[in-house]
Amino acid sequence: MKATLWMKSSCTTCRNAKAALADLAIEVEVRDYFKKPLEASELERLLPSDPAPMLGTKSPKYKELGLKDRQLTKAEAIALMVEDNNLLKRPILVHAKGTVIGFDAAAYAALAGKA
Repeated sequence: MKATLWMKSSCTTCRNAKAALADLAIEVEVRDYFKKPLEASELERLLPSDPAPMLGTKSPKYKELGLKDRQLTKAEAIALMVEDNNLLKRPILVHAKGTVIGFDAAAYAALAGKA
């Protein structure tokens, strides 16, 4: 199974993650979810029962909605993310050995067996 990198092509961190994966010879299928937004069913499979680690806390919408002080249910998070995909922390690497939220070079190396 080929890994999937969920990212925004205009995001520097996402581009750095993609380059790091290439350097580690981890083949990925790239999904720019700003060009092809995620659907609720995809988010349902992707998000854990506690969606907090998947929320993009730097998003203006996150601050606008006052989400820092709220404990969202998975369903609430999905509804908000479908409405504004900037609320989804990026990049997200979905690999057979695990999912990595945000750019984590050490976690990528571990997936490649180079840690």
